[in-house]
Amino acid sequence: MEPQQLTFGTLEQRIEAIPEHPSYRMAPNQRARWGNGIGMLAGLSGLILSKMLPPSPTVLIAAIVLLLVEIAAFMVAWAGELPVFNLRPPRERQEYAETLDHDLPHHLQLVEWMRGFPRERLQTMSAFAAHRLDRFRSKLPLLTGSIEKLGFLPLATALFLQFKDLRCRCI
Repeated sequence: MEPQQLTFGTLEQRIEAIPEHPSYRMAPNQRARWGNGIGMLAGLSGLILSKMLPPSPTVLIAAIVLLLVEIAAFMVAWAGELPVFNLRPPRERQEYAETLDHDLPHHLQLVEWMRGFPRERLQTMSAFAAHRLDRFRSKLPLLTGSIEKLGFLPLATALFLQFKDLRCRCI
């Protein structure tokens, strides 16, 4: 059997093979599913209603009612996620400790597997990954920008919104 070669692909396969802690698989409760479903249905219905039917006071009232239903449904769906309405005792630190206890043996096993490869190969891969990450971080502000540095996408969006309704009134 040929010894396994260390590549980014094999490392990713090993990391993906690590089992997840059960707390990572958070399924929304029934109230959240129903609230989100009703909210999306009301929002979609309101949009379709206001775009398909001719403008009239009845259509306006129906669209406003559907908007209020959408807002109420999303508030009901998301109310359980807010810490103010969460009546259970805080267990975040205990849950985090359990997650760390679950992940530590898998992490140590992954580190032990990587120690089987030559140190030069590990250093080369680490330096390459760090270099790529630095290049990505240096180029990202050019696209997305920030408050200090306006990037291309926010600038293009602002210009589009500014001039989209501009009409040339020539003589």
